[in-house]
Amino acid sequence: MTDRRIRHLPVCQGERLVGIVSIGDLVKSKISEVEAEAEAARAYIGAS
Repeated sequence: MTDRRIRHLPVCQGERLVGIVSIGDLVKSKISEVEAEAEAARAYIGAS
């Protein structure tokens, strides 16, 4: 998305538009995922 300067992508189910995803949505999701993985790693290390 960044390389092609695309800020929004349509989400379709068949021929029907069901939503739009922005690059900001994807960045927020990725940050949450990385934070959850880091917390799980800290919990695992602390439990050892």
